[in-house]
This record gives sequence, C-alpha cells and structure tokens, in this order.
Amino acid sequence: MYSLSQAFHRARRRRDQRPVALFSLVNAFGARVYGERHPSDHAAGLQSPALADGSWLADGGRVAGGDALNLLDRAARVLSFGRVRETLTPGQGELLASLQQEEAGSATITLSNAGARGAKPFSRLEATENLLGATGGILVGYPELPPRDYLLRFSGQVVSYRLEEDRLTLNLRST
Repeated sequence: MYSLSQAFHRARRRRDQRPVALFSLVNAFGARVYGERHPSDHAAGLQSPALADGSWLADGGRVAGGDALNLLDRAARVLSFGRVRETLTPGQGELLASLQQEEAGSATITLSNAGARGAKPFSRLEATENLLGATGGILVGYPELPPRDYLLRFSGQVVSYRLEEDRLTLNLRST
C-alpha cells in the first residue's frame, strides 16, 4: 500500500506536469541522489529556511542537522530504472496461496560510471565506500512538490552489483 499526499494527487491531475523519478543511495558515508536528468535542489531536499549545519538549536533541545546524512553526490547518472518485481502476500484463509513460496521484491538500477569533472566515478567509489548493503530507493514526484510528498516506489538493500567500464548495475532486494 502506498501513502500519497493530497499535494501529490493535485500535481498528478495537472496535464502540464511531467513526473520526476529519482534514485537515492544511502550508506554510512551519506546519501547520493541520481536521476535521468540532474535533480534540482528542491527535488533533492536541499532547500531549507535556515542552514542545518549543527551550529544552532532548532527547537531548544536538538542541534539542527546534527544527525542528518550528508548529500555526497547529485547527478544525472540513471541510465535505466530497469524493472521492479513485487509479489503480494496471501490474505487470510487462502490456504493454497499461502503454501507457495513468497519472493521478496527486487529492483535493478543501471547507473552511468562516467563521472563529471572532479566527481568520483563508481569504480573509484567502490574502493572507499560500501556499495553492498547500502540502502536504495526509487522516488517518484513532481517538480513543485517537496521531497516528503514524493511516492516511495521501492526501497531495498543492494545485494549485488556489476561494475563495468561505463556502467554500474545494482540489484536491490526489499527489506
């Protein structure tokens, strides 16, 4: 079941809006946001009324940005969102369906390994950061919406990947 906001439904009904699909990759070092086009500051969640750098108190008890993940990279690197496979669990009283093996949801994402000037391509990134076990998510939304109103279409962990000269293919399994 997906949770959609009213703002998402209003934006979806507008004919002049084209949806934006993003892929987020989060590991212990921080977060990376990729799209088929370069994600805007707004879509990546970078706009805020005040700098959340841990230097001031937001509510008197917590330091703003103190436990936030760093946004390490934001680029147009998605070559293909591949496919998302999902299965439904059987409802109560469905004996035959409940005896069948249940498959965890999975997704395949292909990213470009060609880095922009000064940015690390994934072949260099592999040596310093863990790609296996990182959390990935496919988000769908509209340009005028804040990231909290985006639809989380898939979320899972990287269970395997294939690194080639020009591309990185990630295989994710839902958790």
